[in-house]
Amino acid sequence: MNDTLVTHLDTVDERLHAYLDDDDEMSLDAVCRLREYTDALLHGSITTVDLAEAWPDFYDLAPAFVAAYAPGEVGALERKATFLAAPEDHEPLTEEDRRYLEALGVHLDLYAEICHPEE
Repeated sequence: MNDTLVTHLDTVDERLHAYLDDDDEMSLDAVCRLREYTDALLHGSITTVDLAEAWPDFYDLAPAFVAAYAPGEVGALERKATFLAAPEDHEPLTEEDRRYLEALGVHLDLYAEICHPEE
């Protein structure tokens, strides 16, 4: 059980627990979906506005993932990422946003490999 993840999601919205597996860890489906949208943002195939409409939970789950699974440097990058605070704004991603998304993607991949190797 990941107490950090559960506590973080509780402070945001308990319905986000639907993205956890039976062990209260981030489910592989949620991680894969986070990765998919992270890539889409980085490649410009979706805007922050489109993402906020398509899957607004991204803006709560990505920080929850970072709090629970990513080391401190990703959290530091997250604090500099401007798109998380105002997803409804249609501003282009900043260099800080891109660095955060790239680091997030790496850690999402690592999580999927380490925690769900057979899937």
